[in-house]
Amino acid sequence: MQTASPLGIVLASAVNYQIAGVWFAADPQSSWRYVFLAGLLPVLVALGVRLFLRESAHWTASAAGTQAPTPRELFAPGLRAATVSGVFAAVIAVLTWWACNAFIPLLGRTLAAEHAVRAGLAPAAAALLAATWQAHAANAFNLGGLLGAFAAVPLARGLGRRPMFMAYFLFSALALLLTFGLQLTAQTRLAMLFMVGAGVYGIFGAFTFYLPELFPARLRATGAGFCYNIGRILAAAGPFVVGLVSAMAGGSSAALMRVLFWLALVPLTAALVAPLAIVETRGRTLPA
Repeated sequence: MQTASPLGIVLASAVNYQIAGVWFAADPQSSWRYVFLAGLLPVLVALGVRLFLRESAHWTASAAGTQAPTPRELFAPGLRAATVSGVFAAVIAVLTWWACNAFIPLLGRTLAAEHAVRAGLAPAAAALLAATWQAHAANAFNLGGLLGAFAAVPLARGLGRRPMFMAYFLFSALALLLTFGLQLTAQTRLAMLFMVGAGVYGIFGAFTFYLPELFPARLRATGAGFCYNIGRILAAAGPFVVGLVSAMAGGSSAALMRVLFWLALVPLTAALVAPLAIVETRGRTLPA
């Protein structure tokens, strides 16, 4: 299910290009409005889900005659370790992803602007190059995320949940170190963002099955939602810190890459802590 996220971003980029860049290219003042109208199509899907998707019999039986779950229950002695495990994994994943996703398109534009200056390109050609490289950067990252999300289930089955998270953390750290630490051409660096996406974005494919495995049926939605969204709240400062540090360093592509290089310490540290923080659920009976 998580593969819908990177795939959706790629499709949204394609829709924007087709509508604003092809069909209504001659009317830029209105083209973006038609792009927004295309967003009504998912509403029809959501309506269909609301009308025709039914809750599982297991959940219905467990929820019958019981009080509504509260976040406080997630920290009961029997669930505290599971909750901490879910929050830990979510904070690391979301922090790393947000920091990358917020600045990878900017990196593409900055690399293009610097290349245009060196090549002496005209303003129109420089603007076109910036838009092209920005799209290449975002698409490489998102397509890598799609592939990485598909790998989550085979890794979880073959290695177990804890080693799977460690593998994602280590791969993310290695991809960041190589992509932003080596001397590469701009085009090669943009292509390497595919590997960054496979680790940094692909890890989210694990949350759709790992977080529900941590909690009993009555608390499953509450627990999964709490862990993931607390992770988003705690990680929200990440992009601001990356942007501030990059701006203080001059705002060039070199400054931005230096910050993203050091970002690798986040998943690298998480891989070292994971044996203590991540609860293994492979082979366990799903809590009733």
